[in-house]
Amino acid sequence: MATYALIGGIGSGKSTVCELFARHGAAIVKLDDIGHDILAFPEVVARLRAAFGDGVCDAAGRVVRARLAAAAFDSDEHTAMLDAITHPAIMQEAARRIRACAAYPAVIVEVTAGEMTRAALAWADGIIAVSAPEEVRVRRALARGGQSEQDVRARIARQPRDAQRAAVADYVIDNGADLSSVAAHVDAVWRAIARGA
Repeated sequence: MATYALIGGIGSGKSTVCELFARHGAAIVKLDDIGHDILAFPEVVARLRAAFGDGVCDAAGRVVRARLAAAAFDSDEHTAMLDAITHPAIMQEAARRIRACAAYPAVIVEVTAGEMTRAALAWADGIIAVSAPEEVRVRRALARGGQSEQDVRARIARQPRDAQRAAVADYVIDNGADLSSVAAHVDAVWRAIARGA
């Protein structure tokens, strides 16, 4: 079983690419989903309360994501504290979920944040980058709702460029056109993965 990190910026269509890989029989692990799940882990909750105070939790002791975001993203120091607590827990849970997928021919791990370098993604057997033109990405992100165009463009500006992701990737999937086009790209990468396996 091979494990591939799937990287791409906001609006690049990583979820669509994951769905297409799943149709080929790949297991999908999404670090963003794990990031939500670990907020219910007692040891993570305890560390978050110790770092940011009881105010990040509701009366039942559950972490309220909006409160945590307000406390953790108000300074670089607090963001680093959050990462130090959550990143190890996310990667530990990801490793557990990847091991549980041993029967699958490949596991695609959707990575939504963090460093996009070879060293940071050394846990993966390979790296797949998803790219799309900025205007397409902005349109997709706005269609999901909840963000202004200014917010979306600001997030894109803070993220690595497609060329930077491509430089560290083993495969690049162009998701700038229609579904049949990206499906053809995924098919080609899947064939290459299968040959490698």
